[in-house]
Amino acid sequence: MRSEWLLSLALTTAIGGWFVPPAAHADNDKAAAEALFDEARRLMADKRYADACPKLEASQRLDPGVGTMLNLADCYEKNGQTASAWAQFRDTISAARKAGSLDREEIARTRARELEPKLSYLTIVTWQGQEVLVQRNGSTVDSAMLGTPIPVNPGTHEITASAEGKRRWSTTVEVAAGPGTTKVAVPILPDESGGDGAAPQPAPGGDGSAPAASDSTGDGSTQRILAGVVGGVGVVGVVVGSVFGLKASSDWDDAKSDCNPYPDCGPEGAQLGEDASDAATISTIAFVVGGAAIAGGVILWLTAPDGDSSEAAVGIGPGRVLVHGRF
Repeated sequence: MRSEWLLSLALTTAIGGWFVPPAAHADNDKAAAEALFDEARRLMADKRYADACPKLEASQRLDPGVGTMLNLADCYEKNGQTASAWAQFRDTISAARKAGSLDREEIARTRARELEPKLSYLTIVTWQGQEVLVQRNGSTVDSAMLGTPIPVNPGTHEITASAEGKRRWSTTVEVAAGPGTTKVAVPILPDESGGDGAAPQPAPGGDGSAPAASDSTGDGSTQRILAGVVGGVGVVGVVVGSVFGLKASSDWDDAKSDCNPYPDCGPEGAQLGEDASDAATISTIAFVVGGAAIAGGVILWLTAPDGDSSEAAVGIGPGRVLVHGRF
């Protein structure tokens, strides 16, 4: 008896128009997608790309199609959204291949290839060992993307960083149109309860270099001390380079005396030749590091303020010295 009542209710509902078949929803979505597509094409003909692209996006959501994808990528490119256009063209390549549309696949591949040299890139770097949540324009940036140039649309981008127990940090960066890479360094976030107002240390550039010191006294005394330390490192580097340079020259002379003629050498001459090569390599590295450190020390000394506030940081990384400051 209960089953008969349920069947009667279902029939009554269907007859009364309360039940809408799934096919009707699909037809409505397809009709709406077609209307949005046509309107977007009219807007693009009027060069109103900023208005046309969202309508193509909605059309694609309602009724996905290779043709809509191709038009959307074209709209993105004409609207200056180069990264979105490039990604959409690449997605269209796969979709067109699956649909067996070889002509559209080739068009998408050609357009993506032509657009790639025009892409703008953004690199976000953080300190190694600092676990932070980085977001760009409200969307989380995967940790694997940090330190890697990522294609982005030209324009203003807001970068934020947060961590438990740390003060939130944010900045805005303007990414220029055309080929090039813009870099943003996320600083070490100060403790949320610190309350000292100290400026966070700038990030080292993504290479893991650690800060040597900072100057925020306002009179430049710490910066001058830092300049002396960095300069001293440079002098030591030059001295080491000179010592190993002389050793390399001496080993080469000894190696040649054991050869008749050079480079036809005996075991002792061959060993001396290897020693000379190693010494020459060490000498070159020491000279490069020493020269960079001396230059960094000079810059720090000359830019040390007399009374204005300043910040300076130096990182010593593999084969180089990094100097960062606000003077």
